[in-house]
Amino acid sequence: MWHFGADNWAESRQFFADQFEPDGDGYLYRRSQKGAPIHVSAEERQRFIDDYARRLRYSMWGIVGGLMVVIALSLWWTLSTASELPDAAMYVAIGAVAVACVAYAMWIRGAPARELARRTPVGRERTPEEMRRVLLARTTYGHLAALALTAAIFPFTLRSQQHLLHGWSRLWLGFSAIVIMLAAVAAFRKWRMERGRH
Repeated sequence: MWHFGADNWAESRQFFADQFEPDGDGYLYRRSQKGAPIHVSAEERQRFIDDYARRLRYSMWGIVGGLMVVIALSLWWTLSTASELPDAAMYVAIGAVAVACVAYAMWIRGAPARELARRTPVGRERTPEEMRRVLLARTTYGHLAALALTAAIFPFTLRSQQHLLHGWSRLWLGFSAIVIMLAAVAAFRKWRMERGRH
C-alpha cells in the first residue's frame, strides 16, 4: 500500500528548500534551482518553506479524499444499477484525481516565483551544463545505486517473468538496461566532477 512516510515528506520539503541558496545574511531563490537568482531574507525563505509544507499536507489529504470519493461513487453506481462501474470510467476518475493533485503540487512549488515576480534578479539563470553539475552534486551514489538495483529487479516482478526473452517482454529488459546504463554514466560523471575539484 502506498504510504507517504516521514522520509518522503522530508525529501519533498528539502527538494523545495534546495531552491534557496545561502547568500550572506540572506538567500538566493532560483526557481527549480535554475532560474535567475532573486535575493530573499531568511525570514522570507522560512515562510515559503512553511507554506509549502502546509500546502503539501493539504495535497496529501486531497489525494486521499479524492480516492475516497471515487470509491464512494463506484459503490453508489454498483448499488443503484446492479452492475460494476466500467473500467474506463474508473481509470478516468482516478486519472482526474492524479492530474488535479499534480497540478496543485506544481502550483504550490511555484508560489515563491509568483510572489517574487516583480523583484529584480541579481544574476542570470543557470546554463544546462551548470544545472547538470548542480544535480550531480546533490545526487548521492546511494540514490544511483538504488535506481540501478530497482531497474535490475523490476522485470522479474512482472507477471510475464517466465517469458522475459520472448515477445514484448523483451522491451522491459531493454528499458531496465537503459536505466542501469544511465545510472552508471551519472555515477561516472559525478566521480569525474568530484575528482576535478581536488
